[in-house]
Amino acid sequence: MSHLLARAGLRYWLRSPTQLALALLSIALGVAVVVAVQLANESALKGFRLSTEALSGAANYRLVGGPSGVPQQWYVHLRVAMGIERAAPRVEGTLRVHGRTLQLVGIAPLAEATLAPRLAAALPGRGLGLMTVPNGVTMSRVTAAGLGLVVGDDFTARIGGKTQTLRLLGFLGTDPGGALQGIVVADIASVQTLLGQTQNLSRIDLHLDAAQLGRLRAALPASLRLEPASEILSAAERMTRAFRLNLTAMSLLALLIGAYLVYNALVFSVLRRGPLIALLRAQGVTRAEVLRGVLSEAAILAVIGALVGLGLGVVLGHGLVQLVTRTIDDLYFTLTVSRVYINPWLLLGGLVLAVVVALLAALPPALEATGLAPRGRSELMSAEARGRRREPWRLVGGLSLVGGGVALMALTTHALVPAFAALFMILLGASLWMPAWLRVFAWLLACLGTNAGVRTRLALTGVRRSVGRTGLAVAALAIALAAAIGVGIMVSSFRDAVVDWLHQTLRGDYYVSAGFDGGGTRLPVGLADRVAHSPGVARVTTGLRVPVRGPDGHFVVLALGARPGEHPAASIQEALPNAWRAFEAGRAIFVSEPMAYRHGLHPGGRLTLDTPSGPRAFPIAAVIRDYGGGRGLIMMPKALYARWWHETGASSLAVYLRPGADRAAVLSRLRALAAPSGARVRANGAIVDQSLRIFDQTFAITRVLRLLLLGVAFVGVLASLMALALERQREHAVLRALGVTPFEMLGVVTAQTAVLGLAAGLAALPLGVGLSWVLTEVINRRAFGWTLPLHIDAVFLVEGLAVALSAALLAGLYPAWRMASVSPARALRAE
Repeated sequence: MSHLLARAGLRYWLRSPTQLALALLSIALGVAVVVAVQLANESALKGFRLSTEALSGAANYRLVGGPSGVPQQWYVHLRVAMGIERAAPRVEGTLRVHGRTLQLVGIAPLAEATLAPRLAAALPGRGLGLMTVPNGVTMSRVTAAGLGLVVGDDFTARIGGKTQTLRLLGFLGTDPGGALQGIVVADIASVQTLLGQTQNLSRIDLHLDAAQLGRLRAALPASLRLEPASEILSAAERMTRAFRLNLTAMSLLALLIGAYLVYNALVFSVLRRGPLIALLRAQGVTRAEVLRGVLSEAAILAVIGALVGLGLGVVLGHGLVQLVTRTIDDLYFTLTVSRVYINPWLLLGGLVLAVVVALLAALPPALEATGLAPRGRSELMSAEARGRRREPWRLVGGLSLVGGGVALMALTTHALVPAFAALFMILLGASLWMPAWLRVFAWLLACLGTNAGVRTRLALTGVRRSVGRTGLAVAALAIALAAAIGVGIMVSSFRDAVVDWLHQTLRGDYYVSAGFDGGGTRLPVGLADRVAHSPGVARVTTGLRVPVRGPDGHFVVLALGARPGEHPAASIQEALPNAWRAFEAGRAIFVSEPMAYRHGLHPGGRLTLDTPSGPRAFPIAAVIRDYGGGRGLIMMPKALYARWWHETGASSLAVYLRPGADRAAVLSRLRALAAPSGARVRANGAIVDQSLRIFDQTFAITRVLRLLLLGVAFVGVLASLMALALERQREHAVLRALGVTPFEMLGVVTAQTAVLGLAAGLAALPLGVGLSWVLTEVINRRAFGWTLPLHIDAVFLVEGLAVALSAALLAGLYPAWRMASVSPARALRAE
């Protein structure tokens, strides 16, 4: 008998093509968002992995040093004295061409033949041109095309704070998978000259056997260390893990909304086929067969919708990968990836996930179908009555999920995955309350509209009578709106916090910086004194930003120099008494808030760092706010840094003007002083504007995901209203036969959709505010270590209500038109 049920199900969906299309679209959109985000995340990491492997070749270790790198003579020592032949020196930096930041890599072409033969073979002319042509470079064909360059072109680039002229000698011959995209390769001597690092190397790549490894470790001084090559990839994955997990969670939220829509579609299909299922039950179809039939329909819908979603996900992934890459490039490390790497296992995972979610969503309506009595007919109102009887259990279940989510969040203080699990539990629990909320809301409106016209009362009565069928559509829209409101408030609060932080830390009027790369470039000796004695300048503080290493990872030290009694700019989060006095005396350091959170650091504790003379523990006097992202930041007095790292240079200057100074004249003199070295001079406001532009670019993907969530919810509301129109067309045909005009019918249906939209919008407001609190106080704290003050902007609340009403009204236009234009005689023919 099961084949009869299957044929009945096929006939129903074929006779309801609009419902079928919307159900498939709901699944497809949810799957597409999940797959697109996963493809973008995986493509970004795979691009980084491929470029690292292409450049490193067979290297299994890297020899690295402190902020100044590895002394060049160590390469000679490795090859000659220690007999390690598989070694290749590297000098790395960044350059900017036509507004794009690219990675600059200096190599020794002859040495690469033994360690990275693929890279050596890809060099034009085996690298001979790179070694003989000053400032000659090569890059991938894709990178050159993006810059509008052809072989033989001379072009200008900003390197180490100076404008240099380079020549494109040729393209990298083989670039499997676009591994070398965004990388400019040159001879190591040229790059050393361009960066002003003629005596040092960034690192030395090595392939060591066990004996060589033991000898080298015994011979290394405290200032040098060996790192496994695999640690580079592991570090990149750890650094970006929280960011990728955030995107994954938002994409799964889209799939969750899709699950609500699958549930809605199957509930309507069961209700409309209730009489047929009851009749088949009377003819011998068992409950198990009914259950298998409904679940099979859900599985088939999920497979078809997921296959469409996989295609949409791949297309959408091409757009998202650029946004993900740009965010990683802004926050963590230089990365250029523009292609999507298709992972068949990831696509299969998306398909399986869609089927599992669809089956879970289909289980309640399938069980509902098995409960139909074996008789010739089934009343729709009985289903609504059963829904009302189950509302107390839904409320209890929702309360249990919300309470469980809150408890899970409170019990796990640092773990990020449990925090997301708790957030989803809270959203699921709140969604179970939506039918009851819709019923109460419609009742309140009915009480307020006792003197309203017949059309208004008909609309409100219709809403109350269909809560069991429209309640979860309202839940899906409310959750999508809550997510949009919550994420919007979080991003707005984050932006306000960044603005406040920038104003607290950028107190100078002008800033002089050595270059774009933030690496080993230094300002000329004596420039700080010349600027300080320039007319109109009150004082100057110096800064030196260098990477360092500790037992827990890589960090960035900002060594600040100021006159006694003048505090450098910093935003203090937590500090010991007299913290500034200890800092000025060179007895303590400040650490950034994310770093303190990740490594369990507090004022009064100590942090061990690798110095040229070995590990050294530094007292911590304060924790400072820092929203720069990437590695942890350590603020250290210049004298303390010079004592242990033996360097007194500066990479930036903060210039404070005298009251009433002519800003234009001072700016002109600063530019004249900085011009010979290629240093940049920027006003405070320009830095703030640029930082906010980067911030807005970073969160562009968040805005895209917000729109996708709303798109999925819109499709769900449209599907629900279409199903409601089909279910109640006889009722509306009776109203038409009793004299209700098409225009009045249009008004009734539009009023119903407006009520649904308003109910969803009002429910989304407290849910969105609560979600924003969780995102700012829990998720962001655990993911990045930031503390963000929550600023609730009323604009997002008004926007949420407006979107809810607009989505419901737009989604209801076609059902309203269909109800108003249907022929009463045709609709009543079955009566």
